[in-house]
Amino acid sequence: MRFHFDPTPEQRAALEAQLARLQQPAAALEVLGPILPAGLAPAAAVCTPQSVHSDRCVVQVRVRCHGGDERGYALKAYSDDFGERVWAHAQLLAERLPPRLHRPCLPIRYLPQERVLVFDWVEGRILSKIVDGRKPELLRHAAALAADLHRVPLVPERPTTAQMLVDETRARCDNLRPGWPGTADMVEPLLAELWAAVPDLDSTQPAPIHGDMAAGQFLWTGERLVLLDWDMFGYADPAYDAGHFVAQLDRRCALDHTLPPEAGRWPGCFRDAYLAAMPEVSARNVSFYRALTLLRKTYTVCRRQPAEGPQQAVRLAACAQAALEEVRRP
Repeated sequence: MRFHFDPTPEQRAALEAQLARLQQPAAALEVLGPILPAGLAPAAAVCTPQSVHSDRCVVQVRVRCHGGDERGYALKAYSDDFGERVWAHAQLLAERLPPRLHRPCLPIRYLPQERVLVFDWVEGRILSKIVDGRKPELLRHAAALAADLHRVPLVPERPTTAQMLVDETRARCDNLRPGWPGTADMVEPLLAELWAAVPDLDSTQPAPIHGDMAAGQFLWTGERLVLLDWDMFGYADPAYDAGHFVAQLDRRCALDHTLPPEAGRWPGCFRDAYLAAMPEVSARNVSFYRALTLLRKTYTVCRRQPAEGPQQAVRLAACAQAALEEVRRP
């Protein structure tokens, strides 16, 4: 798993230049040239940035053809060659995933000279933004899709262990100390409990994981659910993905007071559906990674909202404490 990548100033500048270039229709069509179907005559393109980070960016390109047809693509540019690793992993997944209606959205090409992954553009609504009666059934579909991924017979890299994930979480929470020392003191006993629980986790076979699985990574097209964004892929206890997903639902339920009353049942809905599909995965381990993710997010909320974040962190810590109590149960 690639937890964090800090590009050099030169890499940042190159990515900024690439972003500016990919927003130019002529340049985008030049990049897409080898990918467009034979006989397709593009007349114009509309290029719209979708996300921009220090180490990657995404540009949507709508290609309009002389015949009136329109095709959509996503160009994901990287500041280094990490896209090549994502491409290699995606190709292996494509060969081994079962042919389901609900499935991952994988890249269709990698252009090494551009450091760009190309995806077919998928229209839809992000699952995290769906808060009506469709939610429980969509969460069950998401759980089944996660189970399909975790069953793939694939070893993409060396395993990421529970201890490595705890160490990364502690390093993240250490960033609280300079700006929010009170929050750092609050989470310290929970981090210690998390660390102490590692030797007692249930033994498990690693599996290919998404690494950043959450409702915000699933897109509902109206007919099918697709899983996006493979930048955190890895090989670890599959309970990590499930715990991460549930923790992100916990976070939303704890902090978003506009949700309907039934939202409190969403975390259990996903968890129960996932464990029913994957009975070999440890429920205790899911709770462990649920707590781990919630503690990691205490820093996220403080960084994003310096004034309100500490109070939000208190709520997340309470959710983490509840998850750790589940870990302690026989």
